[in-house]
Amino acid sequence: MARLVRVVDFRSFRGRLVAVVVGLFVAVLAACFLVVAAAARASARNEIKGELRLAGTLVVRQLESRGQQLVAAARLLSDDIALKTAAAAADQESTRSVLASHRERIGVAVLMLVSPEGTVAADTLQPARLGTAFPLSPLLDEAERAGAASRIVAMGGGLYRLAFVPVRAPDPIAWLCAGFALDARSADDFRRLTGLHVSFVRRAESGFVVHASTLEGAERDDLRRGVVGSLTDEVIQIGGHPHAIHAEPIGDEVLVVVQRPLAETLQPYNRLVVILFAAGGAGLLLALAGTLSLKSK
Repeated sequence: MARLVRVVDFRSFRGRLVAVVVGLFVAVLAACFLVVAAAARASARNEIKGELRLAGTLVVRQLESRGQQLVAAARLLSDDIALKTAAAAADQESTRSVLASHRERIGVAVLMLVSPEGTVAADTLQPARLGTAFPLSPLLDEAERAGAASRIVAMGGGLYRLAFVPVRAPDPIAWLCAGFALDARSADDFRRLTGLHVSFVRRAESGFVVHASTLEGAERDDLRRGVVGSLTDEVIQIGGHPHAIHAEPIGDEVLVVVQRPLAETLQPYNRLVVILFAAGGAGLLLALAGTLSLKSK
């Protein structure tokens, strides 16, 4: 710097010209940096918001499709002669055996048989619930009104997509409940589908509860604290880094949350800023060299 000062006499015309040109160039370059950085961040946020909304919609549609398939499978199972015979005879052992066999065959997490009075006649998930009142009476009421029902609910400490269909002989003699779990395996499946972190959370009296997630340990706690304030698009800190999140309702007080680190989206824009910085630096050196090469009068 001292050598540059000796070369350039700022009291001369050349010195003043160098100062003006370099000053203007630096001001324009700084303004460009600010504009590009702001535009890049805004573009990145819009891009990730659109990506997250699309992913959330995809997860919801996939869950709806699986729910429809579940209803169809439950209807087919409700026509099983062995099941109808066991249900009509109130043979608990035979009913439990039939349900256990079909649960493995159709690949669901739970199969239940509920009496018309609303008591559990068989349950492959919690056999000890036999004879107790079905814990989700509103769902049973909905099935009685509509002829069938399907909903995502919390049951036994987990989240399940349940389908209710009648068992007829020919009049309804029981209700068949089939369901799959929204667990860590489901979250992993949706992560492979979307390429994003996926979590299933539920609003409880004590706050949000993360039932299943592709996140681990302390990151789940960060997510739980982050979604408390808002259910819209937000940027929250997870693991010490900003993440964009988007929540979609999938049931009563149940949400699916998709997220992505902001750094992943900003990476291409950061490279653009580096390129702009390098080009600006090269331009500044050329401008400085050009003005220094001028002969003072």
